[in-house]
Amino acid sequence: MLRLLPAASLLLLVPADAASAAELRLPAVFSDGMVLQRESSAPIWGWADPGDQISLRGSWPGAAPVTAAADASGRWRAELATPAAGGPFSVEVTSGDETLELSDVLIGEVWLCSGQSNMEWTLDLILPAARRSEAVNERTANLDRAQVRFFDIPQTTAEAPREDCNARWWTASGDDSLRCSAVAYFFACALQDRLDIPIGLVVSAWGGTRAEAWTSEEVVQQFPYHAATLERIRNADPDQYASAVESFWKRVDDSRYWTKSFPSADFDDEGWDVQVLPAHFESGPVGDHDGVVWYRRRVEVPSDWDAQELELVLSPIDDMDETFWNGVSIASTLAPGSHAQVRRYRVPAHLVTAGQAVIAVRAVDTGGPGGFAPRADPEGRPPIRLSFEGADLDLTGEWRVRRGAPVRSLPSVPAKQTTNQNTPAALFNGMIAPILPFGIRGAIWYQGESNRYRAEEYRELFPAMISDWRARWEAPELPFYFVQLAPYGYGGGDDGKTALVREAQALAARELPATGMALTADIGNARDIHPVNKWTVGERLALFALRDLYGFAGTVAEGPRLRRAVPAGGELSLEFDHVHGSLQAIGEQIDQFEVAGEDGVYVPAVARLSEDGQGVILSSPAVEAPVHARYLWNDAGYASVMGGAGLPMAPFRTP
Repeated sequence: MLRLLPAASLLLLVPADAASAAELRLPAVFSDGMVLQRESSAPIWGWADPGDQISLRGSWPGAAPVTAAADASGRWRAELATPAAGGPFSVEVTSGDETLELSDVLIGEVWLCSGQSNMEWTLDLILPAARRSEAVNERTANLDRAQVRFFDIPQTTAEAPREDCNARWWTASGDDSLRCSAVAYFFACALQDRLDIPIGLVVSAWGGTRAEAWTSEEVVQQFPYHAATLERIRNADPDQYASAVESFWKRVDDSRYWTKSFPSADFDDEGWDVQVLPAHFESGPVGDHDGVVWYRRRVEVPSDWDAQELELVLSPIDDMDETFWNGVSIASTLAPGSHAQVRRYRVPAHLVTAGQAVIAVRAVDTGGPGGFAPRADPEGRPPIRLSFEGADLDLTGEWRVRRGAPVRSLPSVPAKQTTNQNTPAALFNGMIAPILPFGIRGAIWYQGESNRYRAEEYRELFPAMISDWRARWEAPELPFYFVQLAPYGYGGGDDGKTALVREAQALAARELPATGMALTADIGNARDIHPVNKWTVGERLALFALRDLYGFAGTVAEGPRLRRAVPAGGELSLEFDHVHGSLQAIGEQIDQFEVAGEDGVYVPAVARLSEDGQGVILSSPAVEAPVHARYLWNDAGYASVMGGAGLPMAPFRTP
């Protein structure tokens, strides 16, 4: 374990933005069980008294000590030469009579894994399906991966870059692995099966988030729309928003669905239904409901907590909530996209008395699943809890529940001009900056769904974000592999936005060096934005790394990609690169192709494979002379053609 000699009390986690402590200190990413990038000059940094001399030494054979000096702010940085893959080792960091010892340190390949919910989606949510798949080997399905480690960064927003985060390294083996990003886990397993070395995963993901939030302020300010957003936040009036929130909740109060005694400690809720939390509405007595749902739970406050300020932690609530303590409103969350946000509410000391208390939560869902997200706490603590000085009352389990007003009767949610998880630069500051410049081999990324609303901008924003990260890591060609959006019907009619995001992703893969785009058009789910097949996604991302970085030259990572379209005799002949043998139909028919004449009006095409298996021939009785074509130019269509290596054809449109 991490040991500080001689003052063991300093092992407690420090505040994420505190750099003023005088003692020798390391950020959380340097801790027991970590993985350092092999055969590199691994940056290691921390804090000490200004002017202090720091010495670092690894326990591997031939390791030489390195030194650094703390600057005027107390920050220091050194670069430790790492050996070939192996371990476990230890690393000692010494300053004067203080020594920090990091144990169980592995040397291997380290990858940053980031994006929105499809990267965040944890292994426990898809493991039963993975175990039924013949594509997942027994070792992977049985969670036998002691040399895969992951560092899961808590979901944090910040208005300025943070220096640290409250996290730790986990072993992706046994039950601990269940909290790991599923895509990241299967990516690591695919690498380890071929390389047989330790793999480190730095996971930084948040559902429903946009690329601008993951981009530094210096870069995102170059986009006028986002610069204006930041300016509005700087000039926001907090009193005006507080008044709007109060007005919102007053208008939600509807005597047809509730009484003002619902939050009260004296209210008799014996006639209400019971649901085990955390869980969504749909899994309990509330059922399929969009609107208000009330929850109540009685707790026994310990005598030594009397008149103390407490922390109430609630797993993410989809979408919004107002929370009460003995009938008094203590907090509410109304920010757009807050369905993925863990609630951390302060219970003021003057409201806390020993003995029985009642917590009431009014949840508001505007569409889709509602209620408490059934998600594990990253620290292994109860995901719903009441806490004081590190001690927890577990509030998971049975709560009283009652359905309230339907969504159609609710007022509009007030917009708050403040930092949330989609504020430009907010996640870069809170979830990327704390690990800069930790040594990584590259990054994998699964995001884009939340940028559909500004799909055209994504053509410039996405590559700008990639280049921004590369600049921060001082690696102009840092490998960056990402997932093209899978099929999903967003509702409201197909507006072409998904196709534009996919096109922006494809352009980034073509124009930026050291990139790769994993295709998912054959493994998505048109009815579920979180398709369960995360194992194939992880494996397809790994194909790029195996081919480009690890010497497996025969590895095929890309599906067929359009080279050109040639009009000929009332037909349009499409030619492709990356065929790898012959094109093949995935299902019973070849569809999802459209053609257009000079007028640019597209109609469904009749498609057939060319005789040599290298192309596709398109025609339509409605288009006499087709000159344009497009494929999978919609939200939810599935791939109908794949290459000889079994990878689907990439969506496209001709110029």
